Order: sequence, then structure tokens, then C-alpha cells
Amino acid sequence: MTTIWKPKDPAEHLVATFHYLDELDDGETIVGAIPTCTLISGTDANPSALLSGDFIIAGGTVLQPMSGGSHEANYKFRCIATLSSGRVLVRAAILPVRWA
Repeated sequence: MTTIWKPKDPAEHLVATFHYLDELDDGETIVGAIPTCTLISGTDANPSALLSGDFIIAGGTVLQPMSGGSHEANYKFRCIATLSSGRVLVRAAILPVRWA
């Protein structure tokens, strides 16, 4: 199931948070992540530019800074997390961008 985040203004600098803690087994950790951003609707020549800087793995969470976006565009953020056990988990969310 894909989550829908609250709308973000193009001028805001926020952090996309992907939670995996509830699905980690005892002793399992996140050892890698691949966050992506694609355009679902609207106009934006470079939707991956919303990924602003490097992600951080903090326990069972992946944090990805984000900024920018085009007014009236909708983006899909995905994060593929690789776990120490070799399992792979995916989270996704829709981010609407609207002027405040």
C-alpha cells in the first residue's frame, strides 16, 4: 500500500522518512538503501532533483532530505532497503507539491 504524504511547498526543505522497524527481525539491520523519486503527474523535467543530498540510515529508518518540486506536480518516492539478512523491503509514498 502506498502512503500519501501531506502536500509540500516547492520552497520547503524537508526529510522523507521511510520506516522499516516494525518488519525487522531480532538482530537484523538496514545495510543499504536506494531512494528514488519519479513524476506521477504534472510537469517536472527532473523529478529526481527532489532528492536533496545523501540519505541516512538511522536504526530501522531511512531518512532522505528533499527540496524543490513543481507546483501541482505529484511525485512517487520509493525506498528499497537491503537488510543484513539479505531480505529486501520496499516503502513508497506519494508527495503532492502545492504552493502554501
